[in-house]
Amino acid sequence: MTESVGSEDLTLRESVGGYSILVDGEHIGMIEAVPGHMEYIELELNWEGKGAGRAAVQEFVRLSRRAGESEVRTNNATSEAMEHILETEGFERRDDGSGWTKQLN
Repeated sequence: MTESVGSEDLTLRESVGGYSILVDGEHIGMIEAVPGHMEYIELELNWEGKGAGRAAVQEFVRLSRRAGESEVRTNNATSEAMEHILETEGFERRDDGSGWTKQLN
């Protein structure tokens, strides 16, 4: 199994309710989302802590940009790890506390 996942290793494939997260063709999780709005990311436990969550967020931001979105919004992060990923990937917590936003250039 892969010890570390970068965005070059990961693919998002459209599926019911969002996107399947694939690494080298293997399904490792799901993003419930539409371009520009991410509801939830779920990874299989054995893939946590290997960079897959960060790589999935990065790929989703690129996908949203290609779809013509001007920002990516999320609901509240459900874990400290996801909050850390969002912060370090340039997302800002919304003033009303309802989630995070990243402006796309």
